[in-house]
Amino acid sequence: MSLNIELMAEYEAEKEVKKAERKKENQIEWQEPIQFDDYMLPPFPVDVFPRWLRNYVEGVAESTQTPIDAPGMAAISVLSTALTKRFYVRLTGEWSESLNTYTILALPPGNRKSSVFKALQEPITHYEKEERERLAREVSEQKANLKAKQKRLDQLEKDYAKDGDQTTLNEIYALTNEIEEQKILSLPRFITEDVTPEKLADLMAENNEKMALLSAEGGGIFSIMAGRYASDGKANLEIFLKGFSGDYCAVDRIGREAKILNEPALTIGLFVQPQVVQDVPASFRERGLMDRFLYSFPRSLVGHRKISPQVIHTDIKNQYLTNVKKLLCMEATAAVPLALHENARQVEEALREELEKMFLEGGELAEMKEWGSKLAGQIIRVAGLLQVAEHVQALPMDVPNIEGIPKQIYAETVIKAQKLARYFIEHAKAAYGSMRADKGTQDVKYLLEVIKRQDKPVIEYRDIQNLTRNRFKKAIHLKTTLLELEERGFIHQKKEGRKRMLEVNPYLLDTQKSTHNTHNSPQTPSHR
Repeated sequence: MSLNIELMAEYEAEKEVKKAERKKENQIEWQEPIQFDDYMLPPFPVDVFPRWLRNYVEGVAESTQTPIDAPGMAAISVLSTALTKRFYVRLTGEWSESLNTYTILALPPGNRKSSVFKALQEPITHYEKEERERLAREVSEQKANLKAKQKRLDQLEKDYAKDGDQTTLNEIYALTNEIEEQKILSLPRFITEDVTPEKLADLMAENNEKMALLSAEGGGIFSIMAGRYASDGKANLEIFLKGFSGDYCAVDRIGREAKILNEPALTIGLFVQPQVVQDVPASFRERGLMDRFLYSFPRSLVGHRKISPQVIHTDIKNQYLTNVKKLLCMEATAAVPLALHENARQVEEALREELEKMFLEGGELAEMKEWGSKLAGQIIRVAGLLQVAEHVQALPMDVPNIEGIPKQIYAETVIKAQKLARYFIEHAKAAYGSMRADKGTQDVKYLLEVIKRQDKPVIEYRDIQNLTRNRFKKAIHLKTTLLELEERGFIHQKKEGRKRMLEVNPYLLDTQKSTHNTHNSPQTPSHR
């Protein structure tokens, strides 16, 4: 009897061991998944701005609950809009940099991009409106005067055709010269949005050969660049390419006079959806348009935003509005040159030496040489913007004399600008990675983000199917995409009865928690 009991106990123990062994066999030995070619992107170094601008950028980020990068990039575009053609940085006899910039910030829908743009653009649009109202009567009177002179000229030409009188001919010459030499007033424009290349040339010709193309929904202008309104459907990039470098540009139109721009200076500041950057036409990259942009690809805060954020302090907003208006009011007969002090020149040369090494095979910029070759010049442009912004607060509001801005840029300002170099390098990697990525890779990344958001160790396949049915119309598309995630070690697919389940790599969940704790959240205004 006791022997049978022992045998039975031994049998049950053996069953438990085998059961445990089978369970162990079915357990996944998780390893770190094979990551995509993504980058740990730094937040925008807002401390490069002077205090009045930094406070406002932080305030906008907090009040709109957007990444600090959004108002930071918009601030660069605002400074560029106000200061282009008023200042430039002279480095050598052959090398100088205008202060116009091209920037792109990419964020998914629902990130309040329009609210940020409106908050930063407000002083420009307000000043533009004031100036147009102030000059409207003068412009109207001038147009009426010119129209009368033109009618008088037409009549004189008819009279001369009849009698050939020398006095009439002399009057024709005098009146023609008077019309040609009269300075034409036009209502000022600083900003445009979705505009054809031909219309952009007109606007620039009427506004000292400069204009700012700013848009919170910048995908539209890319469509226009690609030839949406062109009769032949081909991309028309000339003015966008030459507007960055200030090269001579002639825009010819059938049946109309050509617009000649000798030194065009275009500012472009666009907020777009990431998909827009991914889908840019090949011609944009081949002709170097995308190499002219400074990029920002911040992490979206959607899902992590405060419900009741702080509003911008009135004093901080008023200070911002006042100082940007000063920048806009500064008058100059010609662009004022800024120069690097000797200590700033040493800092600038050190950056170029560092960048040059990055172009070597295996270096950070080896695959982005065309973009990287423009970075040193871009940083000098930013240094020029910061130089003026730093000193504008000391100028009186009634007469903000441009001569009140120090013309020497010291090392401290260049060092601040160079803090942005590392930021822009890392974000450009993300931008160029997006441009090179195929749709399949984008689908896999999208699905991975959906799985991350569930924040569960095990997820039902049907739940994922329901959440992604708008993107994955066919089951086979979803299954093949899940298979790639499984091959990379992010998930493991298994059956539980009739249900299909997805086990999530614990490494992914741990990383997700860490990300939540150190999320790139907007900064609280310092009110300094």
